[in-house]
Amino acid sequence: MPKLCKSFQERLFAEIENLKDDLVRETSRIISFETISGGKSDAEKEKFNREIARNLDYLKDFAERHGFVYKDLDGIVSVIEQPAETKEKGLGVPLHIDVVPVSGEWKYPPFSGTVADGCIWGRGTQDDKGPLMACLFGLIALKKLGVRFIRPIHIVFGRGEEVGEWSDVQYFLKKEGAPAFSFTPDAAFPIINGEKGIMNLKINAEWESADAGKSLHFHSLSGGNRANVVPDEAIVRFTTDGDEAEAMKRLKKELDDFSAQNKEAKIRGPEICEASETSPRSIKITFLGKSAHGSLPQDGHNAILDALQFLKEHDSLSPDCRAYAAFLHGACSQFFGSGLNIAVEHHFVGKTTVNLGICNMNEKEGRSVINIRPTLGLLCREVGARASALAKAESEKTGCRIYVEDTKEWGRDALYVDPKENAFFISSLQEAYRTVTGGEPELKAIGGTTFAKAYPNCVCFGPVGADEKDLAHITDEYVKISRHVENTKIYAAAFALLTTDAACV
Repeated sequence: MPKLCKSFQERLFAEIENLKDDLVRETSRIISFETISGGKSDAEKEKFNREIARNLDYLKDFAERHGFVYKDLDGIVSVIEQPAETKEKGLGVPLHIDVVPVSGEWKYPPFSGTVADGCIWGRGTQDDKGPLMACLFGLIALKKLGVRFIRPIHIVFGRGEEVGEWSDVQYFLKKEGAPAFSFTPDAAFPIINGEKGIMNLKINAEWESADAGKSLHFHSLSGGNRANVVPDEAIVRFTTDGDEAEAMKRLKKELDDFSAQNKEAKIRGPEICEASETSPRSIKITFLGKSAHGSLPQDGHNAILDALQFLKEHDSLSPDCRAYAAFLHGACSQFFGSGLNIAVEHHFVGKTTVNLGICNMNEKEGRSVINIRPTLGLLCREVGARASALAKAESEKTGCRIYVEDTKEWGRDALYVDPKENAFFISSLQEAYRTVTGGEPELKAIGGTTFAKAYPNCVCFGPVGADEKDLAHITDEYVKISRHVENTKIYAAAFALLTTDAACV
């Protein structure tokens, strides 16, 4: 097993401590770029492109200042490379510089990179800009020690990981070839060599009318922005051609009764919402939940599910509309897949999970996106087939046209990297983790999906510590400075063991 000599360890870690202030400053700087992917409006897309360009300009300047090679591969993907003195295949480090949207009340502005309370605050500090800077400063420390690189290192940064767009990091493989092995710092320590699959299943419905013909009329339901995030808000709107005060009174009583039976549900309203260019005057009800990563639906509280439960038996909705609400609620309220007949578990990778991330209903149709993480042994196309069969059966039973939207590619299947077949790579990562933390470098599996699926022989390696809360995708994301420095040491040790002549047997 490769190891780092004690004297080299001491010099390397002392160098990283000397770089601490620079690490904090540059991490704060990279957080300031508002690289929110997945915007739908022209303004959001323009802002994303502008912020990505600014972020890439910053990284290009950073690379050149510190003696790295910066590559722009045909405007599709960018790479910071540490060359080697040999022709051997190297180490890939795929990660991403796009981030998810912000919601809720933040302690500090989410793109300020505020340094306070021993932490760096902001969107991307854990996922994935903070880890990028930890890797870069680990390399800077090694270069300052004058080590000889015998394998190149390719840090490849994608621009659309949060919306499932991986063609950029995969383009690197086409242009440069596959590295010998890779890790992505986009999950947790110690080492994650198993991942559930990922797919976004779209279940839709269509009807002649959403209205049951009462004086109170269902207008719409809207909830969720990202399929891979547990939605913390869902808005239901009603209109009335009767007495507005009576309608408000009725809804207030119904919501009180609903709350009494569903203690975890949080509701704001009913309240009057004035007419706009796109919507009539309406009565608005806001269901409030708790956001969480889409791979951990049990850790959040899904506001859409509360809204569907309220609506599925409400007499203002047409039978077809109620049938769709009931079907969706039944399919998605069981977080481990039994509602969709996909409750499969693997002894290492874990249970399949289901998150209803987006749902929109109006007078003509319903549209939903369900983020599913199939475990090892359950293929994405099989999930699609089982869901389609359930939707077909429900359509025949209720008369409502409910269907699974077909797609050429169902998703990305589960991953497993065998430690016996990749002994040098895995043992080097284990030694780096053990050297810095003193902890046991266990092999684990996660429900999240990462760029590990994009590259051969790729695992997840950090950045979240074993005793640290995963703050990806939630309000008040931050990284402790002490942890950020420790992570930099871990990555530096891994680079040294895998790509330099510093290791001793």
